[in-house]
Amino acid sequence: MDQNLKWFYDLKAQEITKLLLHKEYDAILVKDLNELKNILISKIPNNTSIVNDSTPFIKSLNLEQIFSNNSHKIYDYTKDREALLADNFIVECDFVTANGELIFLDNFASAASIFGPNKIFAIVGVNKFIKNLIEAEKRMPEILEIRNHFNDTNNSFGIIHHGRKFPNKYTVLIVPENIGF
Repeated sequence: MDQNLKWFYDLKAQEITKLLLHKEYDAILVKDLNELKNILISKIPNNTSIVNDSTPFIKSLNLEQIFSNNSHKIYDYTKDREALLADNFIVECDFVTANGELIFLDNFASAASIFGPNKIFAIVGVNKFIKNLIEAEKRMPEILEIRNHFNDTNNSFGIIHHGRKFPNKYTVLIVPENIGF
């Protein structure tokens, strides 16, 4: 990656991290995808259950292989009703607004991020940072169209305004890279 672009992404990721910490999320700035995986491994206790988002980015991390070796119960939300009650949910966050709102698209991600597992690990790339909810609404159809090629989704979405109501529920991992769509 070009040094100037890397510098810009690092600054943007730091800005997002500060914003999310201010909104009382557990926000962690990671330097790359390897560190992201190591943090997930260290933060998710053995013998707990996990459900992963089905986005191509999350699948590319090969988390099921990593966690199946560590005595975790892994649920597939398309097959297992228990997925909504899993201990941990690893999800790609679709947008973060300049007001610190986390936005999750598709049926399961939006429901699980609000009502589901006890611990949500939301992964955010710098390309997910947007100005406001209006911008999210404008970009949503484009993302949903791409996603529909990979899994069945629709135009529902969930918004988390801050981390205050459920302390320690939301861990947001900010990656200084473009991830996902």
